[in-house]
Amino acid sequence: MIEIIGVNEGKEFEAAVQLRKRIIEAWPHIAQSRDDLIKIFVGLKLYGYRIEDIDLLVVGQLATPTQFDTECKFTDRAGETYVPRRAAVKNFLLVIEVKSHDPSGVRFDDKIASVRYIRSGRPVWESVTEKNRQQMFEFKKYLADCGIEKIYAQDLIYFTGLRESDLPKRPHNCFGTDASFERVLNILGQIASPHRRDRDALIAFGPDDVFAKLTDGSVQLLQSIEPTAIDRKRMDRIAKAALPVGWLDDIGRKQVLVRGRGGVGKTVLLLQMAYRTFDKDLSRSLILTFNKALVADMRRTMALMGVPKSIEHGGISIETIHGFIGRVMIELGVMKSYDGFLENYDAQKAQLLQYLTSKAISDDDLTNLLQSNAAEFHWDAIFVDEGQDWPSDEIEILRFIYGSHRIIVADGVDQYVRSSVADWFQGVASNERHSHRLHKCLRMKANLTAFVSDLAAELELNGWELEPNLEANGGRVLIVEGDIARDTAFVEQVCAEAHALGNYPIDLLACVPPMLVSVQNTEAPSVLGHAMLSHGLGVWDGSSVDVREKFPTDRDALRIVQYDSCRGLEGWTVINYAFDEFIQYKIAQAHGLDGVDPIEFASRWAMIPLTRAMDRLIINVSKSPSHIKEALAAVHKRREDFVDWITV
Repeated sequence: MIEIIGVNEGKEFEAAVQLRKRIIEAWPHIAQSRDDLIKIFVGLKLYGYRIEDIDLLVVGQLATPTQFDTECKFTDRAGETYVPRRAAVKNFLLVIEVKSHDPSGVRFDDKIASVRYIRSGRPVWESVTEKNRQQMFEFKKYLADCGIEKIYAQDLIYFTGLRESDLPKRPHNCFGTDASFERVLNILGQIASPHRRDRDALIAFGPDDVFAKLTDGSVQLLQSIEPTAIDRKRMDRIAKAALPVGWLDDIGRKQVLVRGRGGVGKTVLLLQMAYRTFDKDLSRSLILTFNKALVADMRRTMALMGVPKSIEHGGISIETIHGFIGRVMIELGVMKSYDGFLENYDAQKAQLLQYLTSKAISDDDLTNLLQSNAAEFHWDAIFVDEGQDWPSDEIEILRFIYGSHRIIVADGVDQYVRSSVADWFQGVASNERHSHRLHKCLRMKANLTAFVSDLAAELELNGWELEPNLEANGGRVLIVEGDIARDTAFVEQVCAEAHALGNYPIDLLACVPPMLVSVQNTEAPSVLGHAMLSHGLGVWDGSSVDVREKFPTDRDALRIVQYDSCRGLEGWTVINYAFDEFIQYKIAQAHGLDGVDPIEFASRWAMIPLTRAMDRLIINVSKSPSHIKEALAAVHKRREDFVDWITV
């Protein structure tokens, strides 16, 4: 049996239909066979992974090895070429990228294929060979996460606008529209290192039991994510945002700075602006942040909205600044590999800036960077989140590559977590920059805004008043005194209360300090996450570096992050565990910073997790006395109508 599954329209589906036709021409029996099975998945989504889109995935499992005619020399696993006496195939797993360009839009550098797109009126080239290779690695990573590791996958490129005669001399992984399926099998013989016994060759990509899992549904290949009610509200907020007149007009003309305190919605505003430029002009925007957990959160929102990030269709990509600058340094030859990347980051970054300043890396080099590797570097606009924490050298690097006029910055007033504050307007002429200030608290309900403002006053943070959003009345605060990090009954009750309002655990957010994170437990590093998993409860534990690379796809998984990674995130209900211990951790951290008052530093940090909640804020403290408990008690006394205090 052979079947096509997934998207049933578009060029990828048309390619799948053509490929199915070629397979049946080679093996007419396959259409009715009950023993042989081929599935062609169209428009596969790897939600939560760095590369999400795979055009075609072909899984083939044959009852017995099926012979095919050989057309060329094969290459064995030792790298030796030979002419097979007989060749057969038992199973295969193909990750196929489909391109419909005609010969004028394709070029080959040796065996490396690139395709041309027009962006901003200029031709840019995408290395489809490298893109396809990365897709294959990402799919293998997904299979490994599903417990399938003993399997081979081959990346192939299907040029539906080229004939075999248009392609370079083999071996390579491309095939044209007139290629027979036996030609495809011969390509695998050349590049996929089939098993060799004397002069007999067998293409087998893995054990039968592994392929059975791929074909019988044991592994969910067609993933889906279902938005919650809050997801839909956020998506609607982004898609239908009534941005002030003229805010989009400055993009591409001036450097834009959007300033505001926590809770005013700076991150969502960046997404709104990026989405509007995409929707209006099919622009490509890159959003940069330091926060991996926030990257995962924003990627999830974009996936739910179906926003692409391709050269062909425009869209939005979201990355960490370290990942982006690392790729720049690799591409420009400043680094040869990622070995010791974080340890040497500052020194290599300084070297990159010196090369740019001295013109050792020329303007032509930068133009070539944007044009020749457009998928990674050709962006119409760069949106910077939490811009107040950027060091000056990274600001300069970004300006050298893109100019100040493409940069839009969200600046968290009083939310800086370094000893110095970035100056994004330094060196930019007054007529080439524009600043906007946000005052109204859009995320939090009015009561939460009042609570945070009162607490800021108690902590002597001058000028921290926020304008409440009077259209969002209500909001509750609960202060819990005692140890609840291992108390799953408490968090289950919180989730149940949220569910009664139509929300899911994924709509909630739990913040934990480093003291509640275990380095031994790699599955759920936080004490809370470990406790929940041991009770059969769903968790996306972002305190794990590995987990933070992928966004959560299960609506019943509670999101957990360390306090240091909570900026930009939001939740219907937010639980701040061991909040006083977190404050002590920040005070100790500040002692290592020159010219920084530890109490003020910790108090400013306190405002970040306190402004994540939309409806309900839960603050957990120990039974020990502390400065932060005194401040909380004072606000509780003043706001007893909506602030409760319990001891457990």
